[in-house]
Formats: sequence, C-alpha cells, structure tokens
Amino acid sequence: MKKKKRTAHIFVSFLFLSVSLLCSSTIYAQNSTVNLNYKDASFVEVINEFRKQTGVKFMYNLEKVKDKRCKDLTVKNIPTKRAIDIDIVLKHFNLAYSMVEGVVVVKEQPEEPQTKRTIKGTVFDETGGTLPGVTVLIRGTSMGVSTDAKGNFSITLPNQNENSLVFSFVGMQTQVIKCTDDKPLKITMKTDASQLEEVTVVSTGYNSLPRKDMVGAYTTVKAEDIMMPAYNSIDQMLQGKIPGMVVVNSSSRIGSTPKITIRGTSTIFGNTDPLWVVDGIIQPDPLPIDASSAITQDMRNLIENQISWLNPSDIETITVLKDASATAIYGSKASNGVIVITTKKGSAERTSIRYSTNLSFRTRPNYGMFNYMNSKERIQFSKEAYDAGVRYQSDPLPQIYTYEGLMAMYNNRLINEDDFMKQMKRLETCNTDWFDILCRNSFSHNHNLSISGGTQKVTYNASFGYSSNHGTQKGDDMTQFTSRLNVSTQFTKSLSITFNLSGSFNDKKGYGPGVSPENYATRTSRAIPAFDENGEYVFYKQYYGYQLNRTGQLEYGYNILNEMENSYSKNNSKNFNVSVNADWSITDWLKYQFVGSIAYSMNNSESFAGEKTSYIEKNYRGYAYGSETSGSAKFKAALLPFGGELATNATSNTSYNMQHKLVFSKTINEIHRINAMAGMEIRSEDNKNNTNTVWGYVPERGEILVSPTHPTEVTPVGGTVPISWGALDKLYQGGWKNTTITNNYVSFFATFAYSLKDRYVLNANIRSDASNRFGQDANKQFDPTYSLGVSWRMAEEEFVKTHLPWINQLNMRATYGVQGNVVTSVSPDLITQYQGILPGYNEYYLTISSLPNPLLKWERTKTWNVGLDLQLFNGITMSLEYYGRRSNAIINQDIAQEYGMNTMKLNGGRIHNHGLEFSMNITPYQRKDFAWTIGFNASKNWNKTQNDDIQTKANKITKSDFISGSSDRLLKKGYPLSAFWSYSFAGLDPETGYPTFNLIDFEEADPDIDPTTFLVYSGQKDPYFTGGVDTRIRYKSLSLGVNFSVLLGAKKRLPNPYQNFNYGKLPEPFYNLSKDLLKRWQKPGDEKHTIYPALYTSVEDVYNIKLPDGTAANSIYEMWGNSDAMVVDASFLRCTQISLSWNVPVQICAKFGATNCSISANVNNPFVIGSSRFNGFDPELGDSVMPKVFSFGLSVGF
Repeated sequence: MKKKKRTAHIFVSFLFLSVSLLCSSTIYAQNSTVNLNYKDASFVEVINEFRKQTGVKFMYNLEKVKDKRCKDLTVKNIPTKRAIDIDIVLKHFNLAYSMVEGVVVVKEQPEEPQTKRTIKGTVFDETGGTLPGVTVLIRGTSMGVSTDAKGNFSITLPNQNENSLVFSFVGMQTQVIKCTDDKPLKITMKTDASQLEEVTVVSTGYNSLPRKDMVGAYTTVKAEDIMMPAYNSIDQMLQGKIPGMVVVNSSSRIGSTPKITIRGTSTIFGNTDPLWVVDGIIQPDPLPIDASSAITQDMRNLIENQISWLNPSDIETITVLKDASATAIYGSKASNGVIVITTKKGSAERTSIRYSTNLSFRTRPNYGMFNYMNSKERIQFSKEAYDAGVRYQSDPLPQIYTYEGLMAMYNNRLINEDDFMKQMKRLETCNTDWFDILCRNSFSHNHNLSISGGTQKVTYNASFGYSSNHGTQKGDDMTQFTSRLNVSTQFTKSLSITFNLSGSFNDKKGYGPGVSPENYATRTSRAIPAFDENGEYVFYKQYYGYQLNRTGQLEYGYNILNEMENSYSKNNSKNFNVSVNADWSITDWLKYQFVGSIAYSMNNSESFAGEKTSYIEKNYRGYAYGSETSGSAKFKAALLPFGGELATNATSNTSYNMQHKLVFSKTINEIHRINAMAGMEIRSEDNKNNTNTVWGYVPERGEILVSPTHPTEVTPVGGTVPISWGALDKLYQGGWKNTTITNNYVSFFATFAYSLKDRYVLNANIRSDASNRFGQDANKQFDPTYSLGVSWRMAEEEFVKTHLPWINQLNMRATYGVQGNVVTSVSPDLITQYQGILPGYNEYYLTISSLPNPLLKWERTKTWNVGLDLQLFNGITMSLEYYGRRSNAIINQDIAQEYGMNTMKLNGGRIHNHGLEFSMNITPYQRKDFAWTIGFNASKNWNKTQNDDIQTKANKITKSDFISGSSDRLLKKGYPLSAFWSYSFAGLDPETGYPTFNLIDFEEADPDIDPTTFLVYSGQKDPYFTGGVDTRIRYKSLSLGVNFSVLLGAKKRLPNPYQNFNYGKLPEPFYNLSKDLLKRWQKPGDEKHTIYPALYTSVEDVYNIKLPDGTAANSIYEMWGNSDAMVVDASFLRCTQISLSWNVPVQICAKFGATNCSISANVNNPFVIGSSRFNGFDPELGDSVMPKVFSFGLSVGF
C-alpha cells in the first residue's frame, strides 16, 4: 500500500512539472512584491501563497517537503526576484533551489563536509568533589549534555576556529569556557549565593516555601557543614552554629544531652526544650524516670532525648525556627522554638554506594590539669592542722592509710614513733594516680553505609550505621545501631508517595549508687593507695550508722574498684518509626498532602548494687561482706544477709500522627505569587512506665533471688527498732510504680504567603489547639496562635539595581505573633493521688497533689521580630535580627495555710526577653585552586522578670532562694530568671583570718525584710551571649577548617574548698583538698594578698551567725562559700574542632573503582579559654572537663 502511495506521489509531481513547463511563458512579474506573515505554517501553504502573489512556478518533491514547517516567517514588501535570489523564504525550511527554464526547482540543502571533534572533561565543586548533573551547552545552541554521577562529560563540537561551552548548575555561577584544543577540561563551579536565594526551598516541617517568600526568623545549616565525629547526636554539634540558640553541654559522659535554649527562657514549669521535628513528624518528649533513690541516680544520665535515635549521617539539613511567624504553625508546643530536621532522599541517578568510617581517640584527664594537692601536700596540710589544734568532726579511725589514722594508732600506742614516721613517709610518697586507675584513653569507632539511586519513577535511599563509643571514664560505654530506608514513588503524573522506615538500638552502660570515677579521682586523697603490697584492694575505713544497730558508730571499708565491679547501671533503648507521605496534584496549582506516622520507643533501665558493695552493707546488712557467721548478733540484725538490690525501669511510648493538608500554589500574570495551606492534625501519645525493685538479687549465681530475712526473725542490736516489712519496706514506699498516660491532640492550622513582583511579601499563620487542662470555661480551652509578617525585597527595585548594583540582596522583614505553651503538670481541677492504708485508721487514703483553679489559662508569649538580610558584591552575606518576647508564665505562689498546702501554681509570672542576632559569611579570597571563607554569628538576649517586689514579699521568698537562684519563682523585678545573690565579702579579719561581711549588721531582726538589702547581686547562671566563628581554607583538594564557639555572661559559684569542713572542723581524711587552701591566711598580714580564710582553731563562735531577717547561717565558712568572693565569670571561648580533609583526585579513585574518596583528620575540643579560677575544670561544666578527641575518617563513594 505504501509503495502504491509513493508511486502516486511521484506521478503527480511529474505531471505538475510538465504542466508548469508547458504553461510558463514568463516566470514572474518584474515589479511584483511579496508579503508573508506566518506564526506556524507548512511548506505547501507558504509556497501556494507565494505563487498567488507573484505567479512564480515551483517544482518540488511532495514526499520530501510534506512534513516541513516554519515558525515566525515575516516578509514585508520584498521584490519577488530578491525574495527568490536571497532565499528569504526557502531558508526557513532548510531548503535550496535552482532555476530550470524559468521554474524554481526546490531541493534539499547540500550537506557540507565537516570535521567534528569531541571535548571531554570533569566538573568539580569548590571543595574538589565531582559535581553530577551540570548542564554543558554549546554556546549559542540548544545542543548539550549533562555530567554523569562522576562529574564527567563528553560533547562533540562542529569544526570551527573556536567553540565555547556554557556550564550551568542550580546555585552555581554560570561559566563560559573557550575550547581551543582537545585537551580534557577541569571545571570548578563556584557558589552563587544570590541564585541560591532565588531557588532554595525552606522546609518548615508542615510545608516548604521558597526562601524569598519566607518572612520569619530562621536559620538553615547543612548537616555536612557541622558534622563532628566526636559526637553521636546532632544536638551536640550545634553549639556556636545558630544565632539566638544557646547550647550548653551538661556532662562529659558519652551520649549526654545538652541544654538548648532558643531566644531565652519563657516558662518555669513547662518544658524549656525546643520542639524537634523530623521529616514533618513531631518527636515526642522522652518520659522522665523516677531517680529519687540512691540506686537509680545514674539512670537519668542514660536516658536519651527526642532525636538520639537519629544517625547524624542520615541528616540533610537542620532548620531552626525562632519567631512567631516561623513557629506559630506548631501551636502550643512551639514557644521554645522549633528545630526541623530533613533527612536524605534518593535521586534518579545511577546507583551509588558510600561507606564512611571514623576512628576516635579520647584523652583522659590527669592531675596536671587540676589544682589538687598531691599526697605530700595533703599529709603536710593534715599535720599543720593537727599541730594547730583544729578540731575533727569525729575521732579519727586508727588505720595506716591516713595521717589522722596513724596519729590515732600512735596515740593509742598501737605503733611506735619509728613505725609512725615510716608509715607517714610512705603516705607522702604514695601519690596514687586515681585518674590512671579509674579513667582511660579511650578508642571509639563508627561506620556508615548508604545506598541510593533510582529511576524517574522510583528513588530510594537506604543507610546503616554502627557506632561503638567509649568515654574517658572506665565503664562509660555506648553501642548504637541505626538503619533507615526512604523510598519515593511517582505512581502517576499527579500522585507520588514517599515511604520512610527507621529503627535504632542503643545500649548504654553507667554506674551503680554512689559511683562516679572522675569525681572520685578529683576528690579523693592521693595519699590513700588503691592496692596493698600484694596487689590486693585496700579498703580504708569510714564511719557509718546502721538502722538496726544502736551500739554506736560502725566502721566499713571502701574501695572504689570493688564498688565498680559489684554495681552497675545500664539502659537499653529501641526506636522504630514508619511514616507515609502522599502528594496528589489535583491541578497544577492545588495539591492534597497526607502524612501518617507511627513511632514506638522503649527504654529498659537497670541499676544494681551487689552484696559486696558498701551500699548494701550500710543500708541492709550492717557488717562487711563475709565477716559474720549465721547466728551472730549482727547477722540476726541484717535485713539482707545475702544478695543485692536491683531496680528496673521500663518505659514505652507509642505515638500516632496523621495530617491532612490542602496546598495552593499559583503565579498570576507573573507578578502575583500565592502559596497557601490549610490542614488538620491528629496526634496521640500513649506513655507507659513501670518501676520495680527487688532485693536478694544475685546475678553471678544464675540471676536468682534469695529471700531477705523474714521481718519476724530480724533482731536489732542494742535496742528496739520498728521492723515493719524489713528489706521490703521500700517496695511499698515507691519501690514499685506503674503509670499510664495518654495524650490526644486535635489541631487545625492554615498558612498564607503572598508575593507581589518578587518584592513585597506577606505571610500569615494561624493554628488552634484545644486542651482540657486549662480552665473550666470552654472558651479558655482553646489556644489560637497566630502570626503576621511582611517583607520588602528592596534589591529588586529598579532604583537599587541602577544606582547600587553592588547590593545583590536587601530584604527588610517584620513579624508579630502570639504563641501558647501547655504545662502538662498543672490542671484546673483538683488532682489527688491514691495512697495505701493510713496507719491507725486502717482505711485507704489519698493526698492532694494540686488544688483546683478554674481560672487557670494557657501560658502565652507575644513575640515581635524585625530583620534585615543583606548581600554585597556577590560574596558578603549578612543578617540582623532584633526581637522581643513577653510571656505570662505559670509560677509557684504562696497561699494561706488553711488551704492545706503552702504553695499553688498560678498564672501571673511575667517574663520579658529581647535580643539581637547577627550573622555574616564572607569569602575574602577565591580562585580556582585557593579559597578562604569565614562565617560568624553572634546573639545577645536580655531576660528580665517583671513581677513587682510586693508580690516577692507576699510569696515570702527567703535568702536561700536568692542565694541559690530559685528555679520555680520569679525573684526580683528587672532581674534575669536565673539571677542569684551572694553575701558581700568584706575581707579577712587581720587578727584571726576569719571572713567578714558587709551589710549584715542590724539592731533588730525583721522577718519581712527584703533579703537583697543584705545580699549583693552576683549575676545570672545562664549565658546571655552566644556566638561562633567558622573559617575554612581550601587549596586544590586540601581543606583546613577551624570552628570556635563562645558563651558569655554566665556566672558560677566556685566549689568551696571548705565545703567538707562542717562548722569549720576538719573533713574526713580521705578527701583530697584544693591547693587554694595552701594559700589560706596563716598570720597577720596575709589578708592583704589572699581571700582564703584561716583554719578554725579558736573557741570563737563561727557558726549560727544571726542575720537581719532573723535566720542564722550555719557558719562563716558557709557564708564565705556563698559570698561574692567565690563567684567567677563562666564565660569561655572553645575551639570546638580543627579539621583537615583531602579529596582524593578522581584519577586515583578510578584505579580502585571509586567515584570519589576523602580522608579527614579532626581534633575536637583542643582547647578552651576561660577564667583561671576554675583550676583546670571546664568553665562550661564547672566540675568536669570536656576531653580532647582525635579522629580519623574515611569516606568512599562507588
């Protein structure tokens, strides 16, 4: 059939040619002109019109021209001959012609022979890494290619004297490169910050908006830019990175959780932590455990925070939302700020595999870092005190391990003078290195494997992580395994679904009751040996009292190594998260989005003290392990003659989240851009907690339980003592507890963002949460939070572009909003707690936990913010924010005694915060092989309470509240929430060397006096200024980075070197002492150059010092420790990291089949600069040190 059609076309063409030749007498009219105007037309259509206007005859092969079309053909008043001669018409169809006896014979353009050449090359980013997906075009054409996964490209150029290639990539400066030869090209793309501003999309958790349409205050950082191999959780890496966010480390232990505050504190009883959001899912707060008993004290150090389960290597970006415009969408949980984490996703490229590992070495502390006495100094101090007649708190125990014990043995004629001197010499030279015995230089390692890839329909990203971390204290260990899978599927053109699955397993180990290796090493005398001459443990003696032995003080032997071997605490946690995100494009401007998630977490904690520990001896047995036989008096008085105590805690949290959202996004007439969203969210959290304690646990004998002594068989020594249930008493006093809490939430929210001409932007957000915790009035149960914001992008104005072209970005912003906060520990209703049987009445009873308050309302914070964003010369970016926050917090207030309680939580605490934030990034120098970048951020927050002094007097706030800095009260108007006061130190008495004080003289005591009249303000415990400096230098494929963080404004009270000198008497001899005591007052005149008081050697009354408020201080030594003489500035500058990395050249990587490879070396916490009065302790921690961590890393991609 096709052959017949082709024959017919040829026949018609020749017939047309014959008729044309026969009929033509003249080709065209000499004076005719041509006028043509087509937007889109076929060849036949144009030629027919041309023939009609001119009479020119054409001959052509219809088969070859039937599909040819042209666009935008315009010919105006062109003479016919000229229109044909210069080929004005035919060239639009890529055709040529020849004249045959007056007929225009149309033919195809002859192909000119060309010699083609191929250009190859590789494209890199500024760090030296290869850059896939870069567009490479031949200049002036639409012909081009893209770089592959390894950054390579190959493109064929026509034979010309010179060709140019155009390289372009989102967020990078476009480059034009001339190709003068066939040598492989190496192209380095440079970041274009102004372009990034235009294209970057910011995720707020619920929705994503172009950066230029965001009005609120926020900061976004890439996880790879803040990664620190020394830490295993992202929150520990944020110190000094975000303006307005204060990150304070709480411990040097592995996996410890820092305290994070964003723009000051606005609540007292509510949770002060920011809200964590991972891929749009709010993370539930971890359940606190009951750590009130001695055996469970270390459990709280093992509990993780909201995002401890997340592997930092899986994180793409972290966005911190600060003001009401940015956080109002999260309603009542966002008044402390929101931290939004976006994890890595797959991409439609070739499958890529990446393996990375880090090996870390932590250095243990040593005595050279601290200001503690060595054994000779400690023995000399004891000798001087003894010779001066300083009194002891109790008679020294005769033993050879302390100077006081040797003196007791000598005075009791248990040893002679020669033995005494020999033993004292041994103590002076002992110098036990407790840090070497109890601490270690530890080795940690972590490994991560990720696989990503996909097609245009399906993309995936899977990762697996394993880490084994060990702290500098022996026994401080943590092992973690994480896994994660992200799959995105484009089911149809309008429907896409993303599936996330993650899980983690964490195992942490800690210490039993009373055990803290580093604290023990700092506070224990170095004159006490850990081992005797035979290598056996030395048990030095101490006094104690046992509840069922009334014969007087008992003696027990203590050795820290024995305690560590026979006690422990540990925590095992599991986390499992699954979420589904569906995105349905109803139209090109309207989408429906669904988010559903289930998260389950479980923590199992144990704390154990074995039968060989001093804890069991002092609390349950009354004699040393194995020292009594069955039937002895002490044996009969033992509540637990065999076995130890085991406390367990099991918590679980199951949370459900479901979101329905309609998202509107449309641009109208290229000047109006509207982004809006409306949605609802349903959340439910189910929390369960079970605490249990058992006695008689013996793990080394098959984890069995042996029975405690039956209460009827217990016989006290030296008197009658109530026995009750014996060892099981604690079981009925909180030893077993089961708690179930279910919280349900329903919320409605909406956002609106409007942009006019890319210059004028308006944002609005609103959310409504409901809670029955606030007020019996239904209107008060709802908490609508809202915000409004506007911005003016001045750099887009023509007058700026014309007269100030060096200003690339100039954006002015202003926002206002109201935030709410829910305090889950209070209620408008009467809250009671069920108790057991009331003695004497033999009836069940209950106690009142909280009185009813029908007027209770939400905590509310009114927030305003003004900001300025600026970019100059394509290389300097700056941001400045000024904000204010006014909060109405719930506080503890005194009430009349007839209510049956002393205090009640009420609204009325007014807290004001305002502050400045500034950040700047600059590239002082940048070339192909060398670049230097600097980032700087700083912020200061002013925090003040606004309650008047009349209320302070009504609440009967005491001097102790002011000295300690009460955490549940607003102390004084105009002062920070964390303010504290001190006694005013007036110097040392020239005659006695005892401390004296200002402002405490009075004629008549006044119980209602304001304590601040005889105390002086010392400062605030929390820092008010935070900042950071990051700088990086790159030379070819080598990169050197240095990071600093600074916290200023905090004050701390130094440890009192006399803190164990109760009433001025000598402490127990096993305590080590500060070398500051060697600088104490010893003779008249010393008061001119020391602040350290003399030892108490007189009969003068130095305790129960009367004060103007009618109360008494324990002693002048306690007053001195709480005076301004012992207050120190806790500001510090920390070098958080020094890093060196090398991107291995592509040629070397190719030899072992890798696409890229990098090798790195890091030092974390190399030094900190703070007050020398901390005597070696870290000013951030106060009583510990942050270890130096040396890390070596390898990352390979295939």
